[in-house]
Amino acid sequence: MCGLLGIVAPPGRRPGVSAGTAALMRDRLTHRGPDDAGLVEHHNVLFAHRRLKVIDPDAGVQPMWSTDRRYLLIYNGELYNDAAIRRELSQHRRVAFTTNCDTETLLHALIVWGEAALSRLRGMFAFALYDFAENRMLLARDPLGNKPLYYARVGREFVVASQPGAVAAHPDMAIEPDLAVVSAYLSTIRTTLGRRTMFAGIQTVLPGECVEVRFVDGRPVTSSREYWAEPEATRDDLSFEDATALVREAVIESVAAHLRSDVPRCLLLSGGLDSAIIATICRDLGAADIMQTWCAADADDCGEDRRFASMMATHLGARHHEAIIDESSFQRIWLELVSRNGVPLSTPNETAIRAVAASLKPHATVALSGEGADELFGGYAMPILCGLDAIHADLTRGKGTARDRFAAELAAQYGSAALGSEVDHYLRCNCWIPTDRKGTLLSESAMRAAEFDRLLVAEIAGQFAREDETNLEAEQRLLRVHRRINLTGLLGRLDTSTMAESVEGRTPFADARLAELAASLPFEHKFKAPRAADGGWSSAAQTLARGAVETKCVLRAAFARDVPLEILQRPKASFPLPFQHWLTPVVQRLIKSAAVGAIIRGEAMSALCADPAGNWLTLWPVANIALWFEHHWGAGLESIQPEPARPDVTITPAASLSEIG
Repeated sequence: MCGLLGIVAPPGRRPGVSAGTAALMRDRLTHRGPDDAGLVEHHNVLFAHRRLKVIDPDAGVQPMWSTDRRYLLIYNGELYNDAAIRRELSQHRRVAFTTNCDTETLLHALIVWGEAALSRLRGMFAFALYDFAENRMLLARDPLGNKPLYYARVGREFVVASQPGAVAAHPDMAIEPDLAVVSAYLSTIRTTLGRRTMFAGIQTVLPGECVEVRFVDGRPVTSSREYWAEPEATRDDLSFEDATALVREAVIESVAAHLRSDVPRCLLLSGGLDSAIIATICRDLGAADIMQTWCAADADDCGEDRRFASMMATHLGARHHEAIIDESSFQRIWLELVSRNGVPLSTPNETAIRAVAASLKPHATVALSGEGADELFGGYAMPILCGLDAIHADLTRGKGTARDRFAAELAAQYGSAALGSEVDHYLRCNCWIPTDRKGTLLSESAMRAAEFDRLLVAEIAGQFAREDETNLEAEQRLLRVHRRINLTGLLGRLDTSTMAESVEGRTPFADARLAELAASLPFEHKFKAPRAADGGWSSAAQTLARGAVETKCVLRAAFARDVPLEILQRPKASFPLPFQHWLTPVVQRLIKSAAVGAIIRGEAMSALCADPAGNWLTLWPVANIALWFEHHWGAGLESIQPEPARPDVTITPAASLSEIG
């Protein structure tokens, strides 16, 4: 795993920064690659790299040239089908491999097949390849977004890097917040929105996307295309038993593929089903060296992750370790991550992942984790049920006892049986700070600068609109939208938190082949929400109250005989730290923060700080924005003035976040 940096000037010109300055920009990524550093300046290109040695530690130096010095590559990631690609390349033309490193495999694949190579790659990756013969650069990111890649146009130059902070370090880059994305973050805790980031002018390559960069009239111009997409057909003829067998085989194969490493490996064991499945497969595959497990928890084990993880480790015969988080370490890690990564945290769990990474680093460099199973196989009960409410709400327009009952249940849960569009309902039920309540929190000038969340609404609408073009049932479209929105954030959380300690986090569930299989399975194979006694639908709250919901059905069935029953049946548990009660010391800092005063209404801030634990859903993103502003701009935003107080402000959070992340 690595950190990359590229600065490209128009052909015929040298980059505007010196090699020394570029090295300083590169070394902002040292935590991503502490083992080696490289820099190449050639004609109009300056490529730099920080390396974490995982495959073929003695070779694979980057930036890597092609033998004819036409192509130059910087790459971050791992290819899990490296051996298969090498065999295929050897059949197509004579390629002389000089290392066992997958960087060389990727370079030859791109030379031989061009962009068509992307559909052949299996792994997590982000890279930049420059072709000096055609004076063009190709950027790409893996299908599910395991690895990040950011870029910006800086004057007549183009800058690309693994983290936005390295791009922002360019001396000619004007650093300003993109307040539309800042406002979206307050609702979604996602640090990107579409291609836009929280830094104005810095964009991200989307998961499953490649971007071509050429220079026209001396300025960089980009064009992009999506090279990977989920299947647009469901295998409705597939029985549950056959689906179970396919899922079991595919998960085992994916875990086996993710085990390739020339450095020590270990397992993250959360106490939940997904990491338990991965650990069980590793044991059964005979990977004895990997059977060291790590879990994070507070001393009182408020979420019981500690107890369940210890139980699973004992069941496996693994050597188990715990990273205990207390209030002091939570706050310290929180501040360090905002400073190190240059962006706010997404979920509070990032602090726990960072603590685990720090604990395991003396023992291992690669850690397997369970992210992705919930998004692929329907693991979030309440958000999915709320989405089904929106899908089925039109059933209340007719007459009949079942429909009258359903309408009454919707009205009791949402205040109305008319739930509006899919976009309105999604924003109401899945946002930390719903958009329709943002006006009571943000100042009027901040709302104007944030374009009244039009960008956020348009992005969510676009996610639903692209599914309208498929022939899939509404339930399947809902899962696909949820996967795209949620998974990228979770993978980003794992990447930044583990790489902060120079640990490579791998996610066998967040694998493109497994995602394709999961997307093709019928909805009812993944998620079951039975109807009410009268045969009609029930609201999310009523369905969940009956305890009859089954999540990740096919995945649970596939490994039912391998995992202890208590873990197999354990409900989804999120935020296994009592951080809600650890926010109080931040309150005084928030009250005094000029950044907070620039965008948050004073009376709203007072209401929030009067009960930090009770208002944690709102305080968490607000506090992160305040810390981020302080880190980059100190006194806040001079262009936005505080608003006069408004009386009778009530901050009401969303109601369906108990299972997110």
